[in-house]
Amino acid sequence: MPDLKNLQKKLPKTIELKKDQVVMIDQLLLPGQLKFIKLKTYPQIIKAIYTMQVRGAQAIGAAGAGGIVLAANSFKSKDVLAFLKFLNKAAKEISQTRPTAVTLAWAVKKIMSQARGNSVLEIQKNIYTAAQKLFASEMQSNIKIGTHGQKLIKNGSRILTHCNAGSLSGIWYGTATAPIFSAFLAGKKIKVLMDETRPMLQGARLTAWEMNRAGIDCQLNIDSASGYLMSHKLVDLVIVGADRIAKNGDVANKIGTYPLALMAYEHKIPFYVAAMNSTVDLTLASGKLIPIEERNPDEVIKDILYYKKPVAPKGVKAFNPVFDVTPAKLIKGIITEQGIFVPREIASSLK
Repeated sequence: MPDLKNLQKKLPKTIELKKDQVVMIDQLLLPGQLKFIKLKTYPQIIKAIYTMQVRGAQAIGAAGAGGIVLAANSFKSKDVLAFLKFLNKAAKEISQTRPTAVTLAWAVKKIMSQARGNSVLEIQKNIYTAAQKLFASEMQSNIKIGTHGQKLIKNGSRILTHCNAGSLSGIWYGTATAPIFSAFLAGKKIKVLMDETRPMLQGARLTAWEMNRAGIDCQLNIDSASGYLMSHKLVDLVIVGADRIAKNGDVANKIGTYPLALMAYEHKIPFYVAAMNSTVDLTLASGKLIPIEERNPDEVIKDILYYKKPVAPKGVKAFNPVFDVTPAKLIKGIITEQGIFVPREIASSLK
């Protein structure tokens, strides 16, 4: 039976922090090529986050933390006040790169809270240590999500997921895939149904890549096939990730999650969200207040990943929101590193 060590041989870490660089998988090249890129400046981190070379709530949070380390390393003066001013500027720039994903701002803020010391060198060391701890704790928390979530998965379960909240969305192991990996490692026979997830095809390119490498039975669906699968009793439960969770349990996740939840509710199929505590934003009372990022319409109009050719007539307009909000009433439970909670309990679970 495979174990965590064997799984890690098949699924390498998405992102790692070195002393003078951040090393990450270039996710735009998957599934065709597994390439690790080495970033040495914080503007390179910003570009990687924006272009989605690195994506997924936890992965971009880790990238943001690494970006603060790289920014700190680049400062050569011994002027502490000037150093802190420079760091705050870099932190603001990094945090604003992807506005919906609260984990990015959370990670940057967490590292910046350790920007203390009597010298530039001392502050640099404190920042690096804090970032190392964040990387380590995030990965362990994902494994805990798997431990809790796999209890929901029965032998023979068919699990539907959307976008990629897998190992590639975090440092390793993922959130929505954590219960799947843990169930697989426990010897349960499972099948993973993956929405392709237009327009960047994270399900087709990334989740399918993960499942194949792990040796888990999987099937790719066009996005609009979920209703057919559910109505024909081909889905036992749904597990998705989250980019931000409001205080009342409303969840912002990849566009298409909301209609998926509606269909699951109609067909009485359990719908779960797997996410880190850091994804919960207690400053927002409900999902109506979550800012929704819109990206370049070219992602919809053109095949920007492969042939670079138009897939729609010249001059046509496109709407490209990245996320939608699923109301708490449609969610059976939220799986975190602390356990499984009904949405209304998520805020109190953090206290």
